[in-house]
Amino acid sequence: MCVAPFGNTLTDGMTDDLGLLFRLAGARRDGGALDDWSAYFEPAGLILQIPERLAYWCTPLNALTFARTGGDGTHYSLVRVPGIDPAQRPVVMTVPMSDDPNVIVGENLRDFLALGCRFGYFGLEGLVHQRAQTIAELARARYAEGAREQQLRLLQILETAFDLKPWPKPTTHLAELKLRYFSALDIPARS
Repeated sequence: MCVAPFGNTLTDGMTDDLGLLFRLAGARRDGGALDDWSAYFEPAGLILQIPERLAYWCTPLNALTFARTGGDGTHYSLVRVPGIDPAQRPVVMTVPMSDDPNVIVGENLRDFLALGCRFGYFGLEGLVHQRAQTIAELARARYAEGAREQQLRLLQILETAFDLKPWPKPTTHLAELKLRYFSALDIPARS
């Protein structure tokens, strides 16, 4: 399912913020190198992986996946856009179980993390399946009702480490991101 990332190194997509995310997850091998994946943030909806392109039918060709939710192939990727510094790559969410599977969910990694910093990241696929309800929940800017203590703790770790604030106007920001970055996605042709 996985193919080689851009360039010849697994760290092509590794930015300072992504490195921090991996360090927070304790993702280290004996030699000090980053693990190639980490389930530490899984209760919050992020299973981290060293950036690589996942070969789903709808994953943009210019996207390096850095996290999966663990549900139905939904994954988050940094989008390689000419002229944009790797540390500022936009984030696309790909939901393979949808006819309209790609949504830009962050101007960069921090912006993406801010989107889910109270809601979590697993439920963001609702932006494809139940858009109005999901946006309403995001706009509340409160931790999800019924969230488990472990999920809340992990979201608070991310919020503190990255100094995150929930998006004040999710509908507006999502529309701006789509306008600015969606055309940069190199979406594979369907066969």
